[in-house]
Amino acid sequence: MSTKKEKSTALATRKRTNLHEARKANLEDATFEDRSGRFWTQRIKPKNAALLSETLGRCYFVIKNHGPNGVMLIANQGDLMDLPSGAVRATYAHGTIRVENRGKHPVLIEFDFLPIHVIK
Repeated sequence: MSTKKEKSTALATRKRTNLHEARKANLEDATFEDRSGRFWTQRIKPKNAALLSETLGRCYFVIKNHGPNGVMLIANQGDLMDLPSGAVRATYAHGTIRVENRGKHPVLIEFDFLPIHVIK
């Protein structure tokens, strides 16, 4: 009886370890090593898009592309531009912000929203 329980426990541990190693390998992709860890991050699959905001108030938006290929930044009432690999862009934004990955590889982007302080 204890042998059956030991085998079951060993199998469950092996499955957890394999799953953990697979997740760790995905997170430690060589193209994403230089993350700062201070901003929001989003991984975007190839030929896919990420909707970062839909009803955003007026702010400055900062984005950095950590992927191997460029992405397209589409900021409503802001920029519409290609952001090459390793590039950083700060822009005014209001409303919808979307980032499209048109490449063949997944990309990781870091971004942050900075409020506009109005002094009266």
